[in-house]
Amino acid sequence: MYEKNNDIQEWLRLYDTSVIPENKMNELISAGKKYMDSAEFNKNSLQNILLSQLQYLPFSFWIIQIGLIIISILVVCLFGYWSVPLHYPLTVLVIIIPLIVLVGVREVSKSNIYDMWEIEQSSRCQLVKITACRMLIIGLADLFLITSVLVITSFYYQQSILEIILYGMVPFNISCTCYLFTIIKNEKGQITYHLFVCMICIAVIFSIILKQEILFETSMLWGWVAFYFFSLILLGKTIWNYMKHEKMIGELAWNLQ
Repeated sequence: MYEKNNDIQEWLRLYDTSVIPENKMNELISAGKKYMDSAEFNKNSLQNILLSQLQYLPFSFWIIQIGLIIISILVVCLFGYWSVPLHYPLTVLVIIIPLIVLVGVREVSKSNIYDMWEIEQSSRCQLVKITACRMLIIGLADLFLITSVLVITSFYYQQSILEIILYGMVPFNISCTCYLFTIIKNEKGQITYHLFVCMICIAVIFSIILKQEILFETSMLWGWVAFYFFSLILLGKTIWNYMKHEKMIGELAWNLQ
């Protein structure tokens, strides 16, 4: 037993390191801080951040988004071929649009939903920048895909493109606003459940609204325009509050360190 202890001590001596002077340690720490504050360390441009976040979006996310869009296009084409009244395909769209937005919002806020914000906060970029870039990528993609479906709808039903886009963009803006507001106000463990409930409520409410034929009269166009700008302002305010919420989480993480 005594010989074994001697062997262990001898082994430890082989890997013994000299004591580093405190002034050398302070110099190393200062050099590290200086480098982290330098332009070279923080040279990530918006383009680089966008590309880095784009490659981290899972393939399944794009499959679901494109699949929902294909279903929407098929429904519109079939209803147009069968000469079904306009409010029927619009009703289907206001059910699918909140679902498309929900898939995107869950991907944008997955650091909150899955409580992974500490890992992302430890990267070079701030959490709020990562979230903003992810929101920009997914938001533009959803906007392009949904607008394409609405344009196809206007083509099949020989309706004004402006009118059809208004009918679809209002539910889109309201869905984004409600989902982001739900994420801000809810506990992490309850977010998923509340988001699905919110989606169902939005789909049901707009389905009932679009059954009112008076809303499709030409005289109601200005009402839709006003409602669209109101929903756009509401969405902008909610996005601002959401980014403040993300920034607060990031600052809290650094304060706790």
